[in-house]
Amino acid sequence: MKQTLLSLLMMLLPLMVNAEVVEIDGIYYNLITKGNVAEVTQNPNKYTGNVVIPSSVVYNDVTYSVTSIGMNAFGGCIGLTTITIPNSVTSIGSGAFSGCSSLTSVTIPNSVTSIEQEAFCVCSGLTSVTIPNSVTDIEERAFSGCSGLTTITIPNGLTSITIPNSVTSIGEWAFSGCSGLTSIIIPNSVTSIGWGAFAGCSGLTSIVVESGSAVYDSRNNCNAIIKSESNTLIGGCNKTLIPNSITSIGEYAFSYFSGLTTITIPNSVTSIGEYAFRGCSGLTSVTIPNSVTDIEERAFSGCSGLTTITIPHHP
Repeated sequence: MKQTLLSLLMMLLPLMVNAEVVEIDGIYYNLITKGNVAEVTQNPNKYTGNVVIPSSVVYNDVTYSVTSIGMNAFGGCIGLTTITIPNSVTSIGSGAFSGCSSLTSVTIPNSVTSIEQEAFCVCSGLTSVTIPNSVTDIEERAFSGCSGLTTITIPNGLTSITIPNSVTSIGEWAFSGCSGLTSIIIPNSVTSIGWGAFAGCSGLTSIVVESGSAVYDSRNNCNAIIKSESNTLIGGCNKTLIPNSITSIGEYAFSYFSGLTTITIPNSVTSIGEYAFRGCSGLTSVTIPNSVTDIEERAFSGCSGLTTITIPHHP
């Protein structure tokens, strides 16, 4: 144990020698002389109210660029209500805002490339988060315990996402336009999904609702989100197989899925919602069964490749 501790101290020593903790205008920083960069660190008295982090600070006539928010820097600051993060920041450390229960919204600047584990965990007052395209890594439990989180804006470059069990609602257009997203699992805690939540996710090939949901399902490995009580398909993808038990295809269910080339609509379907297949430019032919009695306005608008559509004849 002594040898391990000694080794750890030897590793940290260069950083400790080249770093100094200072307070400037109410914010504490680790000033790192190598590179003249500053890391926001913990306030012994906790941060409260509205905090605006500057992009740079001056100490002893030396300018330091604020490039990171350190581990647990704002952890447990229950009085923190708003935070402004400058474009100079590239990383948000583990537990950086954990337990900031009064924080309601966060906009992460385009400069940030990584959000470390538990960075915003148990921010129970957090209702919305905007994550920019620059973010390439969101570590585990980054938003765990954010029980009030209803809106999260995700960048187009996203390929996969794990939605924590604390999430109960996915708002309208929540992931719309995330063309790089290929797969998603909806936890059984989710009880509300808005129209068009996955519209334009043209690369999506797998979408699954976790078993045990009281509201939604992905029966028969269909690669779709189905509202169980009404048997309505509300969200599909390029690999969706519509089950025979489905009675309606909801609004925006397949909108702007350019990779969708073919779809079989079973005889159980009686209605197709507004904009259901809007912008499916890769779709070339559709056969609509006689069971369909209602096709809402603009259900197939913008399907530029659609050359054949067979409409049922009703006496």
